Amino acid sequence: MRDKIYAYLKSHNGGATSHELVEQVLKIKGASPGISETLIQTAVAGDRRFAVDEHRLWKIAEGGGTPFPEAEFVLLSLVTVDTAERSKTVVEVSAQKIKNDTTIGRLHVCINPGLSAVSAIHLPPDFVQEIKDGVSGENAACSLGDFFGDAVLVGYDISSAIHQINKMLNTFDRTIENESLCLHHLTKKLMPALHQKSLNDVAAHFKLPTLDVRRTEREINIVADIFSRYKELLKEKGFKTVEEVLEFQYPLIEYIDFSNYAFDKGFLWAIPQMPGVYKMKDKHGEVIYVGKAKNLRTRVGSYFWNTPDRLQKITDLLRNVYSIEYEVAGSELSAMLTEYRLIQRYRPRLNQQLEVHERPARYGKLRNFIVILPSSSEKNLELFFAREGLPLKQYEVLKDAVDFSTVERILDTLYCGAETHGNSPMHANADENFQNDCLPDRMESGERDIVLSWLEANKDHVNYINLDAVCTKEACMNLVKDYIRDEETPRKKHFRPK
Repeated sequence: MRDKIYAYLKSHNGGATSHELVEQVLKIKGASPGISETLIQTAVAGDRRFAVDEHRLWKIAEGGGTPFPEAEFVLLSLVTVDTAERSKTVVEVSAQKIKNDTTIGRLHVCINPGLSAVSAIHLPPDFVQEIKDGVSGENAACSLGDFFGDAVLVGYDISSAIHQINKMLNTFDRTIENESLCLHHLTKKLMPALHQKSLNDVAAHFKLPTLDVRRTEREINIVADIFSRYKELLKEKGFKTVEEVLEFQYPLIEYIDFSNYAFDKGFLWAIPQMPGVYKMKDKHGEVIYVGKAKNLRTRVGSYFWNTPDRLQKITDLLRNVYSIEYEVAGSELSAMLTEYRLIQRYRPRLNQQLEVHERPARYGKLRNFIVILPSSSEKNLELFFAREGLPLKQYEVLKDAVDFSTVERILDTLYCGAETHGNSPMHANADENFQNDCLPDRMESGERDIVLSWLEANKDHVNYINLDAVCTKEACMNLVKDYIRDEETPRKKHFRPK
């Protein structure tokens, strides 16, 4: 609805009253001025694209984006080494999270890449011993992904660092898609006369300590000092938002012309930083591309960053897209499933893979289970019921008013010996919160592959119940109630091994 309001205001430069928007956009006639005001304020709440002037006219706000004091940044430093087995291996990572010039978190981890790899590493003996005592790549991957969150990543050669970390994360079906600021690029733009070759060169220019041996805990302090100085220089140049600097950091290139689209930068900046799916359409309204994201704003916005290394497939997409629609999901898993269903429905011509493209490997022994994840609504939770050989079931519950009888019926139908086909209690109830009761076998298999692959990769960091390890329906119901009634469930990641 807010996108329709935005489109209306874009075509009415003089602005519009709440009453006009209610009648012309919401198509509600006869609403009082007070109700109209409330309706529009509710519809656009939290959206930086909209502003009200002194005459109470709604207009499209000038500028937009995330002010620097409101943004979270993660400063990143890592050490990679060459090994006989792999060309580059990450063995140490340090990260420092800051907001409004205040450090709010630190992370340091040494990563053991395996005995054969460690034996080939040529580093000081004490450093090698720390690597031998380090955590596994899987544990490091999970720690890094959780620590980064939605923050903007900052480093000297940040693209290379993200690439190296994603190589490690991809092994465990995870990836990071965060926005990033490159100190190397910023140095070229802010201090073009400085002939830098390394972080040490920049540090020497600012008379900061330099490093003889790279250790991330020391290097991260240099990164922090340089970034602090660059923020002051950016402020002097008039930059106020993260989005402005994200574009500024790159070399001079051909910028995207937003007059070709039914949206502008304000639309992109207002997209929520939540999991979800997005549909890109051409001028005829045909869906030409469907994608998913753990962070919708970052993912959708990345197509329109003025980067010098834009892929050809992105260029082709930008030539064809005209409008974008997005839908917020409560979790990455929900977004993945929704993306898969939309791709099967629309078969978009610019999606290169139309079948399951998440790796369905490493299922382990998990076969029958319930996953409990946040919903797109803060008041709800989403339950995913999986039984081997049957379609996936999704059921959304209101945390404060759960219909446990329906949950119990689902358990009876799927796991406790009740009929699982035909006129079962599940089908007779026809609860509209249920999804996927009548899917083609191909889609049933695809959805199950997605869930199993995602859960196997994330099982130590999500709420789930292994039905093969729970002996009775009563025990399972008690666990379900425990999850749902726990106020921390939608905000924290619990793992109950049973």
